[in-house]
Amino acid sequence: MNLTSSSIPPNNHLGTTIHNGSGLFEIQISDQSLQFTPKVIDDPVVTGSQILSIAGARPANDFLLFQILRDGALEMVRPEQMVDLRNAGTEKFLVFRSDRSFRFFLDERAFDWGASYISGATIKRLAGIPSETTEVWLDAAGGHDRLIDDNEMVDLASPGTERFVTRTIQIAIKVNSRHRVVDHRVLTYWEVVKLAYPEAVPSDQIIYSIDYASGPHQNPSGSLVDTQSVTVKEGMKFYVTPTDKS
Repeated sequence: MNLTSSSIPPNNHLGTTIHNGSGLFEIQISDQSLQFTPKVIDDPVVTGSQILSIAGARPANDFLLFQILRDGALEMVRPEQMVDLRNAGTEKFLVFRSDRSFRFFLDERAFDWGASYISGATIKRLAGIPSETTEVWLDAAGGHDRLIDDNEMVDLASPGTERFVTRTIQIAIKVNSRHRVVDHRVLTYWEVVKLAYPEAVPSDQIIYSIDYASGPHQNPSGSLVDTQSVTVKEGMKFYVTPTDKS
């Protein structure tokens, strides 16, 4: 079998032959960053060791290989285990330099991860959820759940099994004393303006001044101008004032 990392022709049906009669199959390989790289294989059935070889993961005993299944679950692939690439869809694999895996639960589904740390953003990608409108929470003992930021790294090697839940963002704020609910934690200038004046559009005649208070620790109060954005929290207050320049 010949394994290559040649470029992939566009508009192919992944998981099937790339060219009619070519006998080539594409797989996607990544490490814990989930930034996948396409690789080409000319054998429809390969072993875990062969996939590690094309990924440059040598010796194979120093690495763990996982296949991402159709439902998003991760399944460990042993070096001698055979993988059939003829199934419909892209076969995706994760490679870790590690000698053991770490189990966690995400929305009551078990995942085995090949690194001791995992970020909030990676958890979202594994769950296949929209990053801007969904949050990841660590289900902590005693009911004190903790929000996991996208850039936060969670230690999966700590005692016990980490349990995460995803939740749609629903943040209640006030705009010109009117209650509003937003579904993401960062609002742009024009998003705030339209919460106060839904028909507002950029104009040379009217400008909008925005002041805010009761914000999070990184921006507790201040003002917002065009092209800027601001992080919001529950109970935050915005004051939007139009000014006619004509």
